[in-house]
Formats: sequence, C-alpha cells, structure tokens
Amino acid sequence: AERMIQTISTFYRRSLADDPTSDVPLREEFALQQLYLDIETVRFPDRLQAKYDLPDSLASALVPGLILQPLVENSVKHAVAPSSGTVTITLGAREEYGRLVLTVSDDGQGGEEREPRPGYGIGLVNVHDRLAARFGDEANIVSGPAPGGYSTLLRLPILREGEEGAG
Repeated sequence: AERMIQTISTFYRRSLADDPTSDVPLREEFALQQLYLDIETVRFPDRLQAKYDLPDSLASALVPGLILQPLVENSVKHAVAPSSGTVTITLGAREEYGRLVLTVSDDGQGGEEREPRPGYGIGLVNVHDRLAARFGDEANIVSGPAPGGYSTLLRLPILREGEEGAG
C-alpha cells in the first residue's frame, strides 16, 4: 500500500508539475506512462504487462506532454479490464523517414469492437486535436485493429531541445 501511494503521488506530482501543453523529452513521457501502468498493475496484477521500446537516440526528442496518456488509458480500459488473460501493452518509439513514430499497442482481444462509436473515441479525438494544434499537417494519428490486438501510431516531426519550433 505504501509503494502504491508513493507511485500515485509521484505520478500526480509529475503530471501536474508543468504546463500540460508544453513539450517534454520523450524519456519523461515514457517515465510518466510507466508510473501510470505501475499503478494499473496493482489493479490488474495477473492481467497487465507492459513493455517499453525507447531507443537512446530518441529519448531527448520533444513531444507534447501527456500525449500518450489517453492511448494508454484506452488499452487498459478496452483490453486489460475486460480480459481474463494477460494483456501486454507496448509503448514504442522509432524514427521513420526522418519522423518520430510513437506506438501504443496491446495484444488484447476485441480490436474490431474498439472502433469509435458515438460517445466513444474522445481520447483519440483529443490526441488528434492536440497534434493538429501543435504541428498542423505535420503530424497524424492512425488507430485501429492490428494483428494480434490493437495499435495506435502517432507520426510527428522530430524536435529536440534548442531547435527552432521546439518548446
């Protein structure tokens, strides 16, 4: 219980510390999502596993703060919570054709059932709107069923601290 309280405290302290619209290094965004998934692992100890794939070369790339949060929450809500088996949520980053590609995927069942329905998909819409406000046509989001589960990809410019447009 003490460890859980400390983890929740750290998560909220980090997520509320800065301007939520400001850019943060990708390593910080991944660390915050790891805290969140650590908390969810207490809820689903036998059903949730998390994997992280963040190359060192991309750790300092800047992304809008909390941009992955709604996507990770969706995987917990739509894949882990209804499952009786273990679900792995994977956060990944890679460079592709000079762009940053962020992926949140899970191997949960029911990928087709997660297609947006009226009243659903608010998290995806918010991420899309934030990317559009920050990067215009330079960023996009693609989400849907994938082999073995569900996946959401964000493609955006690679920005680093001190570069024009960063910050």
